[in-house]
Amino acid sequence: MNIGIGLLFLPLAIIFIGLGGNLIKNNDKGFGKGLVLTGIIVLSGCMLLLTGLYDPYANHLE
Repeated sequence: MNIGIGLLFLPLAIIFIGLGGNLIKNNDKGFGKGLVLTGIIVLSGCMLLLTGLYDPYANHLE
């Protein structure tokens, strides 16, 4: 289930980073930097889920 959530968040992170980079290039630096930062945070969460370092369902398996 973690891999599925990670794979769902991966395109979202790529879209946020791409849109933010495009907005930074087109002189809307404030909103663009916010989107890039949001994309990086989502991407780091996605990598934690995909690698299995963070398992939100671990308490239910006991």
